[in-house]
Formats: sequence, structure tokens, C-alpha cells
Amino acid sequence: MTAKRFLALLVAMLMFVALFSACANGDDNANQPGDTGNSGDTGDVGNTGDADDNPSETEPLKLTYMGSETHNWSYTLEEAIAAGFETWDYYNEKMLEEHNLVVEVEVVDNEAYKTTLAGLLASNSLYDSFLVDGEYMAIDVMVSAINNGRFANINDIIQYSDGGFSGAVADGGPLQYVKAWSTAPDGEWYYVKNPDGGGSSFDLDHDDVDYLNNWQLHTWYDLNIRVDWLNKCGLSMPTTTEEFTEALIQFQEQDANGNGSKDERAFLGIGMETEQVFGHTTAGWFGLPRANFAMNAATGELENAVEFGDQYLAFVDFTKNLYDNGVVLLNEGGAWTYGANVAGNYCAAQVMYPDNMITVQTGDPDCQYEPMPIIQAIEGVAPRMVGQSINAANNALAFSTECNYEAAAAYLDWLTGETFYQILMYGIEGKAWDYNEDGTVTLYKVGDDYTTEEEESYGDMWHYAPWAAFPQIQCGFMWDFVRNTYTSVQEALDNNEPYTWKKTTLEDWKIQFADYNWTDMSNNNRFLLYLNDYGTDNMVFDLNINFSTLPSEEETQAISTYETDLKTYLSEMTTNYIVGTKSTDTYEEDLQYAYDNLGMQEYCDALQGQIDRYLVAMGRDAILD
Repeated sequence: MTAKRFLALLVAMLMFVALFSACANGDDNANQPGDTGNSGDTGDVGNTGDADDNPSETEPLKLTYMGSETHNWSYTLEEAIAAGFETWDYYNEKMLEEHNLVVEVEVVDNEAYKTTLAGLLASNSLYDSFLVDGEYMAIDVMVSAINNGRFANINDIIQYSDGGFSGAVADGGPLQYVKAWSTAPDGEWYYVKNPDGGGSSFDLDHDDVDYLNNWQLHTWYDLNIRVDWLNKCGLSMPTTTEEFTEALIQFQEQDANGNGSKDERAFLGIGMETEQVFGHTTAGWFGLPRANFAMNAATGELENAVEFGDQYLAFVDFTKNLYDNGVVLLNEGGAWTYGANVAGNYCAAQVMYPDNMITVQTGDPDCQYEPMPIIQAIEGVAPRMVGQSINAANNALAFSTECNYEAAAAYLDWLTGETFYQILMYGIEGKAWDYNEDGTVTLYKVGDDYTTEEEESYGDMWHYAPWAAFPQIQCGFMWDFVRNTYTSVQEALDNNEPYTWKKTTLEDWKIQFADYNWTDMSNNNRFLLYLNDYGTDNMVFDLNINFSTLPSEEETQAISTYETDLKTYLSEMTTNYIVGTKSTDTYEEDLQYAYDNLGMQEYCDALQGQIDRYLVAMGRDAILD
């Protein structure tokens, strides 16, 4: 903890130390189940001494949080504090004012977080709250720590909630899915998946499909292509796999980037970790899921792209043709490395949210990426599109059994509350945005209402705080200023989406993006038109994540035993088919080998068991008997 950071927290604490509350909050020791944390006569809860009409003065609740500095943002937390960003002080003041809570933050670099956390766990010196799951803690370590009683049971913490968090995760609540997703095999939960979702979404259910989730308005992993290169080469937007292949070939033949080298190519994830070759839209044209061991977003059933027979083989042949023509290379792709991928001005096509591709920097002032339309590669096979769920989540937040449970509950109430969301997304009320007399909200504009420097200081906290200052929790579906659920794309377009969700209009958008290359509308707008023209009932929508709960010890053992070798084998099998070092003539035998020798059925059952607990918790039927 830096001296400046501690001083900032101390000043915030002193400003509100005289805060009054209707009930006492107890001491700094850990509250265990059944311990209310209050002093005095248990028959006179919340008061010490003689009862009177005045509330008692209380000390702030205190909690430590081990943050992760991911370096995805413009500033580190330390730099933001040193620069005197007002949102940091405002954040701490409002947390103290509304929840009588002070959180001391200790930031650890993302690269060292996992090993640091493991060391603290081993030495029995965990911070009160910390990040787990995914990149932060290996699954077998989590299972062992929980079974050894190192993580607090959220059901014990939730008893102290002021109703905000506890109400949201109750059956039928907007965060019920978070509780279901965080469920352990024993039916309890020991961490909280960090909710992540915007205010406006699509309900794409229809007569034949009941999806497990709604889809965010703007987060579609579509393939975007260089339309300026299409124009330069005299080509139209591709609408078939053949036209797409020819466009990539012509980009090289006509030297679309003008550097004298045949280096123009699509970034399609061949050979990359996590089998990104399936997640880069072109596999979806053949009706394939986004990966092996991917959860079907409609049924919850685990699917393997390699097991789709003729569809898989047709995709392999298509991709092999691209590779043989030199218009795709190995180990290039990655949706979230799109900025680096396009920087060399040779990326012909890249998967990413369509609007994110408007502002990319390639060094070419004429660069213009646009989303591609929906392509159906095989007659009678519905294409797939990967989107991001409105019911998404980012890693998870856990608490040590040694923490103050009342403080932990206050932190969860704060993190899932309205004020926190407004500060994270929009900044300080009255400076970056304001309520109007009619109840609407005005968002002030940088350049018109305040300077860039002022926006950094009292605007949203995205440019420095997520993960470092607090877990990245977005409850836009609960608290955003605009919250709409659309049952069709046309309904959204009729309501002037995709601009309304950001409290703007097409004309406002054109002004905002006047310095970038685009035609007529936002890329997201164009993509929604493609979806509408094709018809969402004629497509299958995939989710970019699985709703996997904490595994049991048996499931953990199966995952530990089979995962590495199995995933490596399947990934290399597909890559070898594409690059020609292995023939698809042995496809059936190669697939059977995974079952006979690499434990594929046991591994699938372990993953399906984790998903099944989520399905049951959400009132669905399990897939496994």
C-alpha cells in the first residue's frame, strides 16, 4: 500500500468519521455466522448504554482488497491517484457515506497476481478480498482451498447485506444467474462471479429455441473486412465463402496496401491456443460451435466442433484452401489483440466488435473496416454467430474466512449498487452527468462541456480503475440510464438503436466520429441490418463463455488428468489437417483415438457436470442423467 493511497483513504475516512447510523456495525474482527457484530445487550440490538432517540456513532467497517493491475487502461491506479483524479476520492467518499465502509487496496501486477495469491494462501495471510478463477487462481487450487475452509461461505456473508446484493441474487432477481454460476457441488457458494452486462439487450428466443441468456446490443464477434481494399480492387462485399476467398487473393494480387509485398491476409486464429480458429466467424458459417467443449447457449449441452462430421471437414477444406493460397497464416488472430493485429496495415479481416474497428490505427489514413454480412456456407445448415451475453461475468471475487463478514456484505452491496455503477461508467454526478427536472439524464460531452483533462479527472473510471481498484463489475442491466430488452432486431432499429443505448442519435454519432472513416452509419448499425435481413430465427447464436460452476473433487481430478493432452491433441489435429501435414482421410480414427486413449468422454462428463449445476440452479433440466 503506497503512502499516497493510504493517505487518500485516511482523509476520506476522517471526512465521514462522524457519520451516524441507525445500528451499530461492530468491531474489526471477523464476524462469523450467528455473530451480529454488535456490542451491548443482545436484547437491545444496535445500541450501547441507555436507549435514546439518537442513533449511535459507529466506526467504519474495514476491508482489504488485493487488486490486479492489468495495464489495459490509460493510467495505472497509482498514476491516477498521483494525478489527483477526483473520481477516486469521490468513489471512496460515497462508499463510506452509503455503506460506512473503507476498503484498503493493495495492487499487484497482473503478471504476478496468480503466484502472489498462491503464496499468500500457502502462508495463511490472505487479504480480506481477492480475485479468483480463470487467470487468477487455478481451479484445483480453488477447490482445495474451499474444501479446507479458506474461503468464506457467501451464504454466511449475505446475512449482513442491506438487501441490495441479497435481493438481487434471490430467485427471480437480476443477479440470480451469478449465484447459480458460482454454485459449489455442496450447494453453497464461496466466491461471487463478477456480473458483466449492459443496459440494453436482445431476447432472441423463438418457437424452437429458449436461450439461456439475452445478448448485449453491441458485443458481436463478427468478422470485419477492409472495405477500402475491396473498393481499390473493384470488389463488392463478399456474401459467399467463394467471394471471401477471392477477395483475400485479390488483395495480394493487386497489392492492396501498396507496400510491394504479398502480405495482405486475414487473421483467423489457425493454430492458436484455445482453438481460436473456431471462434473467428468463418467456422460459424459452417454451423460449427465456437470451440471444442463449448456450451450450447440454448440447451447447455457441451459441444465439440471436431465432432460435427461433414460440417467440420468442409470448414477444414475451406480454411486449408486459404492457407494454401497464403492469405492466412498460423498463429494469427485473437479478437482482443485486434489493435496490434491491424497495426502493420496488412490485416485484411479481423474478428472484433464492429464498432471497435472504426478507430483502429493502421498507419493508412484511408483504412476502413466494416462488418461482413451473415454467410451460410452449407445449404440447410444454419450459420452461427458468437455474441456476448447480457448475463456474462468476469472472473470472481472471494473473501477470506478471517475477514469481517459485515464489511464483506457491505462491499458486495456497494459493488452491485447504483452509485458504484454510475461512477464506474459515467463519473461524478453534477460534473460529468446530471439529472434533469423531468427525470432524464444529460451526459456532458468532452470538448463541449469540459476538457479531456477534466474528463479524466471526474469522468468514468474505466481509464484506470477496473480490477486494480475493485473487481470489474458491470450491472448495466440493473442500473444503466437506458435499459431496453428487444425481442427483434427490427424493434431495436425502430427505436433508433444502436445509438439510443448510449443516449445519443445517429447525427450525434456522426459528429463524434467525424475524424474516422465510415459510410452512412456506425459499424454496429450495419451489422444489425445484416442480422435483420438474414433473420435471427434462421441462425444459431453462441455464447463466448460456458456457465461452468465449481467442479467437485472427482471432476477436478478428471480435468487435471485429461485436459492438457486432450486439448493439445484436438487442436493439433485440426491445425495439421489445415496445413496439410495430416490427411482428413483418417478423421474418424483420429477422433476415436481421443475417446479410447485421451479420456474425452470422462473429460466431457466432468465439464457437463459443472454446467448441469448451473442449469438446475436456474430451473432447467440437467443434461447428464
